[in-house]
Amino acid sequence: MKLIITAGGTTERIDDVRSITNTSTGRLGNAIGTTILKNYGENIETLYYLHGLRAVPPIGDNVVPIPIGGVADLEKNLKKLLETEAIDGVIHSMAVSDYTVKEVTTTESFREGKTLDSSKKISSDIEDLVIVMKKTPKVINSIKKWSPNTILIGFKLLSDVTREELIDVGHHLLKKNECTFVLANDLKEINANGHAGYLIHEDKSYDSMTTREEIAETISIRLLEELKENEARS
Repeated sequence: MKLIITAGGTTERIDDVRSITNTSTGRLGNAIGTTILKNYGENIETLYYLHGLRAVPPIGDNVVPIPIGGVADLEKNLKKLLETEAIDGVIHSMAVSDYTVKEVTTTESFREGKTLDSSKKISSDIEDLVIVMKKTPKVINSIKKWSPNTILIGFKLLSDVTREELIDVGHHLLKKNECTFVLANDLKEINANGHAGYLIHEDKSYDSMTTREEIAETISIRLLEELKENEARS
């Protein structure tokens, strides 16, 4: 069995020393990887762990950590693995930036249509740095195109919405990207006391969990069930 887990957050470069990232720690991805290795480690040939620069990979001889910078880096590595390896499942928990830096300038230079050289450190003496950003591609949209038979578990995080809206949005992501499951979270339900999650199925039913450990265990179980069903069908 060969699996891919993406975890943590992407980092978009501003200049040679500065970057923009998000607050994802990658702890959930680590918990999922650790649980899968504990439950099925002997059956896993390789676990490719594509992780943000601040995220910690799980430990195992069959774990291949691949540090990821920006969205373009994630896209390149995922595409290469999915097109050259027989990957059984992708657990795409990484918090992928919606925007990347297009150009860096100042207010005055912006009016004149000029930009700064971001290939080196931009001077800290500049009073009004302007960062122009552009949308990044939705990497999850391409995963099943690169590897149609791979099981895909997507993730969706919203903030302060109703349960109905959370499930609706998560299920829409599932259908749009041909996911087998989608793990939906509401930021208001993630705190020191718990980490609520809802693993949405194709028929819009869902498993409810209240801790990071329960989420990791449920995903581990559902992934194995799906792999066994695929094997039985082939």
